[in-house]
Amino acid sequence: MTVKTRKQGNSVMITVPANFKIKENTEYQPVMDENGIISFVPVHQNIFEKNPEYDLRTAIKDLNLQDNNELVGKENVW
Repeated sequence: MTVKTRKQGNSVMITVPANFKIKENTEYQPVMDENGIISFVPVHQNIFEKNPEYDLRTAIKDLNLQDNNELVGKENVW
Protein backbone atom coordinates (compact mmCIF):
# COMPACT_ATOMS: atom_id res chain seq x y z
CA MET A 1 0.00 0.00 0.00
CA THR A 2 1.27 3.46 -0.87
CA VAL A 3 0.01 6.79 0.44
CA LYS A 4 0.78 10.19 -0.97
CA THR A 5 1.42 13.47 0.83
CA ARG A 6 -0.76 16.50 0.11
CA LYS A 7 -0.58 20.14 1.09
CA GLN A 8 -3.25 21.55 3.42
CA GLY A 9 -2.62 25.15 4.48
CA ASN A 10 0.98 25.34 5.75
CA SER A 11 1.12 21.60 6.57
CA VAL A 12 1.87 18.48 4.56
CA MET A 13 -0.65 15.70 5.28
CA ILE A 14 -0.43 11.92 4.95
CA THR A 15 -3.65 9.90 4.88
CA VAL A 16 -3.92 7.03 7.34
CA PRO A 17 -5.64 4.01 5.75
CA ALA A 18 -9.06 3.14 7.25
CA ASN A 19 -8.04 -0.50 7.82
CA PHE A 20 -5.63 0.72 10.54
CA LYS A 21 -8.80 1.44 12.57
CA ILE A 22 -7.39 4.54 14.27
CA LYS A 23 -10.06 6.43 16.20
CA GLU A 24 -10.76 10.07 15.41
CA ASN A 25 -8.99 12.69 17.58
CA THR A 26 -6.32 10.24 18.79
CA GLU A 27 -3.10 12.09 19.65
CA TYR A 28 0.33 11.03 18.35
CA GLN A 29 3.84 12.42 18.79
CA PRO A 30 5.62 12.58 15.40
CA VAL A 31 9.26 11.41 15.38
CA MET A 32 11.76 11.37 12.51
CA ASP A 33 14.98 9.38 12.89
CA GLU A 34 18.36 10.05 11.27
CA ASN A 35 17.39 7.91 8.25
CA GLY A 36 14.28 9.99 7.54
CA ILE A 37 11.88 7.34 8.85
CA ILE A 38 8.76 8.98 10.27
CA SER A 39 6.97 7.31 13.17
CA PHE A 40 3.86 8.37 15.05
CA VAL A 41 3.93 7.33 18.71
CA PRO A 42 0.63 7.37 20.64
CA VAL A 43 0.52 9.98 23.39
CA HIS A 44 -0.32 8.24 26.65
CA GLN A 45 -2.56 9.99 29.12
CA ASN A 46 -1.82 10.07 32.84
CA ILE A 47 -4.54 7.87 34.32
CA PHE A 48 -4.22 9.65 37.68
CA GLU A 49 -4.57 13.15 36.21
CA LYS A 50 -8.37 13.25 36.68
CA ASN A 51 -8.10 12.08 40.29
CA PRO A 52 -4.81 13.44 41.74
CA GLU A 53 -5.74 12.55 45.34
CA TYR A 54 -5.91 8.83 44.48
CA ASP A 55 -3.33 6.94 46.55
CA LEU A 56 -2.17 3.76 44.84
CA ARG A 57 -0.25 2.50 47.87
CA THR A 58 -3.35 2.77 50.06
CA ALA A 59 -5.46 1.03 47.40
CA ILE A 60 -2.97 -1.86 47.27
CA LYS A 61 -3.11 -2.18 51.07
CA ASP A 62 -6.92 -2.01 51.03
CA LEU A 63 -7.04 -4.83 48.47
CA ASN A 64 -4.61 -6.82 50.64
CA LEU A 65 -2.22 -7.36 47.72
CA GLN A 66 1.13 -8.61 48.93
CA ASP A 67 4.44 -9.46 47.37
CA ASN A 68 5.07 -13.22 47.32
CA ASN A 69 8.86 -12.64 46.96
CA GLU A 70 8.99 -14.75 43.77
CA LEU A 71 10.44 -13.50 40.50
CA VAL A 72 7.94 -13.30 37.65
CA GLY A 73 9.70 -12.01 34.56
CA LYS A 74 12.54 -9.64 33.79
CA GLU A 75 13.18 -8.16 37.20
CA ASN A 76 16.57 -6.54 37.59
CA VAL A 77 18.22 -8.91 40.06
CA TRP A 78 21.74 -8.08 41.24
